Amino acid sequence: MVEHSGEANAAVMRLPPAVVGPVDIGRLHRELTALDEFLSQAALRQSEPQDLPRTSKLLEELSKQNTLNLLDAKDRQRLREFIQPANPKMPVLHMSFAADPSPVFLNKLVSWLRTEIHPLALLQIGLQPSIAAGCVLRTTNKYFDFSLRKNFTEKRGELIKRLEATKAVNEL
Repeated sequence: MVEHSGEANAAVMRLPPAVVGPVDIGRLHRELTALDEFLSQAALRQSEPQDLPRTSKLLEELSKQNTLNLLDAKDRQRLREFIQPANPKMPVLHMSFAADPSPVFLNKLVSWLRTEIHPLALLQIGLQPSIAAGCVLRTTNKYFDFSLRKNFTEKRGELIKRLEATKAVNEL
């Protein structure tokens, strides 16, 4: 478990790029609640806990980025309020790919989204092999299709015309 300075952090809380989507938020919230219960029970017994539960790298990164001490009850409470699973301040973008994106790509994509779109943006990843390449992006009120499939569909007439021209040249 990592200890950090328990200073009151007046700055806005931030998510590390490793926290990608709502599933990560739910996992962090459950882990933080379990840690809080463990430390509360140890305080009731009025004993120092001998073996603190191991925390995930993700929780440690989140607390470090926001300079919070996981052993401090107030800091844990602030963090738990921030990572509520249905926090309306965290917009969720649904993005579908033809294949699973690599972790490095996801990290860069999430970093870009949080810099350019919204600092608390979450990304829910889906798979749609039928899109061939590219992606499909969906928000609560918008739909963007950046797939190769859509591009071919939009340019179908031109594609057929060029294929017929190639066929005519080959027949000569």
